[in-house]
Amino acid sequence: MAHLLQHKQIDKAAWDACIEASVQGQVYALSWYLDVVSKDWQALVEQVDGKYVAVMPLPVRYKYGYSYLQQPLFCQQLGIYSRNKLTTEQITTFLDLVQKQYRYTSGYTFNTANSGPLQAIVQPDSYRLLYTHYLPLNPPYEQIWKGYTRDRKYNLNKARRERIRVVQSNDIEPLVQLFKQNVAQKIYGGVADEAYQMLRQLFTALVEKGTSELLYTVSEDGDITAGGLFIFFRGYIIYIFNAANAVGRKQNGRTLLIDDIIQRNAETKQVFDFESPMVESIASFYQSFGSQPMPYYEWHYNQLPLPARLFKNIRKQLLLFFIKQK
Repeated sequence: MAHLLQHKQIDKAAWDACIEASVQGQVYALSWYLDVVSKDWQALVEQVDGKYVAVMPLPVRYKYGYSYLQQPLFCQQLGIYSRNKLTTEQITTFLDLVQKQYRYTSGYTFNTANSGPLQAIVQPDSYRLLYTHYLPLNPPYEQIWKGYTRDRKYNLNKARRERIRVVQSNDIEPLVQLFKQNVAQKIYGGVADEAYQMLRQLFTALVEKGTSELLYTVSEDGDITAGGLFIFFRGYIIYIFNAANAVGRKQNGRTLLIDDIIQRNAETKQVFDFESPMVESIASFYQSFGSQPMPYYEWHYNQLPLPARLFKNIRKQLLLFFIKQK
């Protein structure tokens, strides 16, 4: 039987051992990662003889006197992680416990490995099907390259002719600045300074754990024009964060960065996870590398008292209205 644990009650060593050994293991669910992106996270934990055998991280927030779940930044998926194959009964028990404890979630996302077991119990009014994109890297690079679309091959060759260099770095600040100056203003509501600080803290943790690679494209003049941060864990390479300036976009810098990672990791048992957002143009770009869509579920429900529920719905509709006007 699973039990709710407050943050201070979680045995971090037992937790990480479970994530490492789980069928679904992802870097997002490791304790040190969660400590950065969701400081006071809680969890449902099922134990057998003191060993964690199934867990569900819960990114908890507080507002209007209620605790609720909100998917953290830099954390596309969470869900249930188990040492053995999950049963429908286990999943149902976990979800029931969550709903009893938390009155609301704006969107909690499960990992791709949970998609199969969840199919039997999801209801259309509470779950939304999302997609990321995976590219297996076990074939030789030449074979993977053949799977690129015609336009992607053309743009890659064009990037190679631009005489830009791909360099590795341990300095996240140029990537932060590229995003601030070239991407942030396109995001409705802007980007809080806390998000950049979280990225810096996350990068520090990733470097300490030796699980990341930060790449930049550098022009002939020595200017950084594009950057990408990649996380390596349990056979997956996650394209966690990226940005480019106008020159980098024109020179297809991000295409060059992604191809560099693919080329150096071809003929391995790894999978490149593009961590796609639900934006058609971006998904199309990622598919141009030959990747395939992988489904995962987003869970949302609202059990707040009627006045609070109506307020949340009105606020959501207003937000959608203003987004459409931009």
